[in-house]
Amino acid sequence: MMRQFALALTVLPVLASCTPIAKTAPVAPPAKASTAMIVADALAQADTAARADKDADLVQPLAILAALDARPLDASGQNQIADWRSRSPDTAPPLRGRTLGPGYHHGTLSAGGDLRIAQTFLSGQKASIALSTPSGTKLRIQVIDGAANPVCQHVAARPSCEWIPIYTQRHVIHLSNPSRQKTRFFLVIE
Repeated sequence: MMRQFALALTVLPVLASCTPIAKTAPVAPPAKASTAMIVADALAQADTAARADKDADLVQPLAILAALDARPLDASGQNQIADWRSRSPDTAPPLRGRTLGPGYHHGTLSAGGDLRIAQTFLSGQKASIALSTPSGTKLRIQVIDGAANPVCQHVAARPSCEWIPIYTQRHVIHLSNPSRQKTRFFLVIE
């Protein structure tokens, strides 16, 4: 007991000489990006690299797409990814991820244009969609369930929606371009 008291007398003056720590607001940890948003960002990065003829910059986004097993939902997307892969200097075999990965659709929306895509989401399983534009232009995304109820709606350069459907049913994903410029986009559905 006496030994602990002597130790306390030695440590207290040291602690008293320390500078007090200022109280600050707690810093929130960064939000974890959804898989859909990671894929959307990788697609936008690959598109930017390809358009700038920076083929070496295709390696990382293509590796992300391969690791997440993201697949195009249409022939145009299949042609686009094949072109990027042929231009990429990476010769490593593609990484394999989950059995079912996110699918994606890319295209261009004219100023004031819109696009509707029907997609079935399964009951009780997390649904996630993300939209990315290489130019950073804000687009509007809206998801409507089979009963015509809105599930989510956002206007942003990188909007995303996540929800768990109560019923297995078709949803309508409605994209629109409120800007005055033609905009390329990548829509990821998971």
